[in-house]
Amino acid sequence: MNTTTNLPKTSPVGTWTITEAKTIDLTPYSGTVQIHQMGQLYSMSWLTTLGDYPGIAFFENGNLYASCSSHPAYGISLYQINSDGTLDGKWFAANNIGIVETEKAVGGIPKQVAGTYNVRGTMGKSGSYEGTLQVTPLGEIYQISWLVGVEYQGVGLQVNDRLIVAWGEDEVFGLHYQIEGDKAFGNWAMREHSTLGTETLYRIC
Repeated sequence: MNTTTNLPKTSPVGTWTITEAKTIDLTPYSGTVQIHQMGQLYSMSWLTTLGDYPGIAFFENGNLYASCSSHPAYGISLYQINSDGTLDGKWFAANNIGIVETEKAVGGIPKQVAGTYNVRGTMGKSGSYEGTLQVTPLGEIYQISWLVGVEYQGVGLQVNDRLIVAWGEDEVFGLHYQIEGDKAFGNWAMREHSTLGTETLYRIC
């Protein structure tokens, strides 16, 4: 999904109440979201009427890019979409927050996100990895699959020239919020579902 934004660099830190939200099947829910800064990264916590979820996020120029899961083995990747068919990515895992790794994807189709890429990335003390990245469109989202010795599955959400990917071993969600002062307007994607959920937040402290 493409969203045009030109927002101030407002910090997302605080406690937010969910003022309006619907799941991908239009079920309403409510709750709170807590956001804490951890260096250049952010941790998040949703306490909702549909369940509680921990999350992690990047924040850039008024945009919060997040991933959450009820399973501890999950992470987030954020790619810059380039016009030449390449992606410049950064990522980190929830169990290793604070360490940002990088990934370069090449071989895609210019001006198109979907496709098969060759990737090379960094992975802490393990050094580097190589393999393939498959980006497959599914309605408003992308199905994501890496084959880098082992296979990882994820869900992708496009916001302008950024691709947010939430990945993990179980149910994962990829989210994007536009932060406008004490209001945040969000969309979220779930793996293997073609439509988006929505979530509007108001900062209470």
